[in-house]
Amino acid sequence: MVSSTEEADETINICARCREAATQLCNGCRKAPDAEGGHVETVWYCSAKCQKADWRFHKLECKKAQARRSLYRVAETAKLAFFRLVERIFDLDVVGLEAKGDTLYIQEGPKDRSIFNPFSSEHLTSDQDKQAAMAWMNCGSSEDYVQVLVEAMLQDVPFKVAEVLVPRVKYLRRVVVIEPDGHESDSSKTEHVIFKITINEDEDYALDVTGAQFGFYDPITPWIYYQQTRIETLGGIRPLKHLRDSHRLPSKDFSKKNGWDVTRKALNGQFAKIFGSASKSWQVKNGALSAMLKLSEEAFRKRQGELLDFIDERIGARKKQLQEAKDSKKEALRAS
Repeated sequence: MVSSTEEADETINICARCREAATQLCNGCRKAPDAEGGHVETVWYCSAKCQKADWRFHKLECKKAQARRSLYRVAETAKLAFFRLVERIFDLDVVGLEAKGDTLYIQEGPKDRSIFNPFSSEHLTSDQDKQAAMAWMNCGSSEDYVQVLVEAMLQDVPFKVAEVLVPRVKYLRRVVVIEPDGHESDSSKTEHVIFKITINEDEDYALDVTGAQFGFYDPITPWIYYQQTRIETLGGIRPLKHLRDSHRLPSKDFSKKNGWDVTRKALNGQFAKIFGSASKSWQVKNGALSAMLKLSEEAFRKRQGELLDFIDERIGARKKQLQEAKDSKKEALRAS
């Protein structure tokens, strides 16, 4: 199969097949990342005939480049979807914010932690501050949402995925939440959880949608670079837990000590399942998510926005049900 071409500008380029002047390029690997996180070298052709003749030589690298582009697009989509979710079910009562050096201090108010606290856009006006606050200690709960979207979107890309525990992170910036009683919760002293994804048989990448709490905003990074620049201490690497096993509740009894933790765990399970059901419903109407990854940049952005809006709508409907329930905690557990 010959990858499509698109007319280029008037810059003089050389045909990969006949070495004559070329005015068309391979759209299959156009603007795709290479294995180091840069971009693959653009492949030019003088005609569809030359491109077809060269396909058997170019095919392997083109397919690898397309797989990388798909992974990068999935990682970005998973990050955006997760942040939209957390903005809806934000559980900190933020009353103050202060940046000092490499630390963002967040002052937590006296309200009980609840999924119904509005996101504090009044204090968190910077996009990086918003991401850092939403990522704060949410790496564990992000696993399930990311898992659902990765599995749904990478259907056409053979991949392997593992869960990686990082006891200590080399941070550029950290988040410290100061609780009402003065106790400080420091993101840099908490075990971080990321994914290690392998594509193209031997290319490893770190997928980290909550790295903003450490000053890292790219959700996907070549593994070697991530390990060298962001990991102080590497913990265990283990097979990814299946969603149905990752939310077993320790108890359905509530106490002042663990009631919110149990409820939040149940909610994570519910909303992750909504990610999955919404993805399936969206595909019925719009086609496979994997096909969306192969679109041009402009078309992909449009589809990505539609998908995020669709998931967000489903999440909002469930949140409304919980808000209207007489006992939202028991309702959250009942439906788990």
